[in-house]
Amino acid sequence: MGDVLSVWADRFLEDLAGARRYSEHTVRAYRRDLGRFLITQNLTQTAPSDRALAPRRLAAFLASLAVAGLSNRSVARSAAVLRSFLAFLHRRGATPHDWTERVPSVKFAPGLPRFVGEPQMRQWLDALPGRTRWELRDRCLIELLYATGARVAEEVRLNWGDIDFASGMVRLFGKRERERLVPLGQHAARALAALRGASPPESTGDADPVFVNERGGRLTTRSVARILQHSFARAVGGHVSPHRLRHSCATHMLDRGADLLALQQLLGHQNVATTQIYTHTTPHRLAEIYRRAFPGEPGR
Repeated sequence: MGDVLSVWADRFLEDLAGARRYSEHTVRAYRRDLGRFLITQNLTQTAPSDRALAPRRLAAFLASLAVAGLSNRSVARSAAVLRSFLAFLHRRGATPHDWTERVPSVKFAPGLPRFVGEPQMRQWLDALPGRTRWELRDRCLIELLYATGARVAEEVRLNWGDIDFASGMVRLFGKRERERLVPLGQHAARALAALRGASPPESTGDADPVFVNERGGRLTTRSVARILQHSFARAVGGHVSPHRLRHSCATHMLDRGADLLALQQLLGHQNVATTQIYTHTTPHRLAEIYRRAFPGEPGR
């Protein structure tokens, strides 16, 4: 049995630093990305083989990074690291063929929407407290932004009269006062009902704002951004913005098979071309498409 992949990884990194004269920072990034692949796939003590480095395994690894919420740039870098490592293995005779083409060729253009991964989103929502009126307000802010894909400006202008609890719908006013009705979702509806129950009756009339500060004034978009960032950093760590929840709603729905035209209506886009930015091919979606289209990969 030949050397295992962890040994080959060390040789690869030594080659980057020595013969190829990569910077210390770059080598450190390659070590981190390659190490993540070998450890999560339980390959550190496995020899290079057609089965160990199968296309489905490589695609599934990249998919897991996207689902975990890594940025497009980070996933693309990990794919590049895998290609370089596979090319190195072939050059050194560790594999009989060049398997670089097994790594999905997903290009990530700048400016694609950044979103919170589903596991991170669940972790955040599960950690939200709901004891006081203000904790209920913050939970409601997050639940509603995520469930409806609303813009933060649309959410802060909500009045209680815009919510139809019986039908589970909410009326939003978008750009240039365009009005649309969107579903609340069960979690957001329950959060709204809890907030209304915890609020003074005199502040829950049809013309009263849903989201207020402790002085009774309507929340500003800047206040919502601060609330979300503080909550996310405490529960998950890192940075989030209200608009990233809109991106998360759209991306997660498309990943689960939502129709593009229905998503256009939900988000309030005038042109479907605007909605199409959310069809960016994440490794998660690529792996799922591959699994559906080619489920009988021989020998795997």
